[in-house]
Amino acid sequence: MRLLGVDFGGSRTGLALSDPLGITCSPLGTIREKDEARLIGNILQAVAEQGVSMIVVGLPRPLSGGSNAQSEAAVAFTERLQSQAPIPVTMWDERFTSRLADRGRERKGGGASRKSEQDAVAACYMLQNFLDSRKDLTEVS
Repeated sequence: MRLLGVDFGGSRTGLALSDPLGITCSPLGTIREKDEARLIGNILQAVAEQGVSMIVVGLPRPLSGGSNAQSEAAVAFTERLQSQAPIPVTMWDERFTSRLADRGRERKGGGASRKSEQDAVAACYMLQNFLDSRKDLTEVS
């Protein structure tokens, strides 16, 4: 079961792809697109090309709980993506994933190309957290 992680952003959206067994993942790339219809088209193209059976979109929850403009935008985007996707779409907490990805970028040195890679790495952290949570559930059963 291959999963696609999506770190939704206003101008850049990071993608990550799990292995066929849904155990690990790796960054897939970053889509630089502000037009939502084209962004959704690009995501669905990746779904078809990679044989994805589920999409996991990051939910940027505020540390204080509740919601904010960013989380509301991500929920609205996810609903529109779900309405067009031929596979299930779910959301997963993405708190701290951008910070983790940014730390890795700082260690390797900055730069514009590294900054755009950060979105795909953040998507990978989020997707790996989702995969790990599913593994924990199956080990309890």
